[in-house]
Amino acid sequence: MHPLDEVEAVEFLEKFRQVRGGQDSILDARLIHYPRRGSKSIVPLRIYSGWQGSALLLRVEMESDEFSPGSRFLFQGGENPAGWVWRPGGEIEALPPEELLGPLIEGMKLSAFDLTAPYVDWVDVEYDGPDRVGDSPVHWYRFSPTPEWSDRMESVGIVAVRVAIDARFDAPVRVEYLDSGDDVLRSLEVRSFKQVKDTWIVRRLEGFDDVTRDRSELRVDEAEVELTLPYGIFSPDTLSMEAISISD
Repeated sequence: MHPLDEVEAVEFLEKFRQVRGGQDSILDARLIHYPRRGSKSIVPLRIYSGWQGSALLLRVEMESDEFSPGSRFLFQGGENPAGWVWRPGGEIEALPPEELLGPLIEGMKLSAFDLTAPYVDWVDVEYDGPDRVGDSPVHWYRFSPTPEWSDRMESVGIVAVRVAIDARFDAPVRVEYLDSGDDVLRSLEVRSFKQVKDTWIVRRLEGFDDVTRDRSELRVDEAEVELTLPYGIFSPDTLSMEAISISD
């Protein structure tokens, strides 16, 4: 696969950005953590997915037990990412932006930042050339943080994010968080896709810590797609309510 010239590289990235969006989805999934040493841990959850323009909206509900509901999160991607949390017995709280970089669940290697991918809207972008990731022909792009995010990223050792976009399907298949020496600190890789009706979804997403060698996986077991959900599901004001009880 030949490298893109300057004009082609801009056009390819813009096409990728423009195809984001679509209808709403409900995903029944598991977060599975595989530490380098010790036993794996599993957290069942339900994800409500929607869009506000090109910004991904994710409502994440941890599984309830017979005595109490689980914690609930709302994450907004796009140029100005944000997050909120409700924990049983508590109030709805806005998350400090830097917490979006932290693990969704303590010890796990997946974050809200990973899931909503706000870096693809950063304007400081360089084309890094063609490659292959597994069986996928890809084009690599390097995104540098906005001024608002530069210090936050550097506080955890990250100075740039590289994204491999599938040349056939306009879908990201691998993400690398780079340090100042251009070494990979953490990576994300789509391990499999699945078609449900006319919609392709990520079935398995793996987060890998290149320092500790721990990995975590988001595995989707069931999916309802091409839905129109009540917009209130994606409002932080409703996090104290069960999503199934929200009608508007």
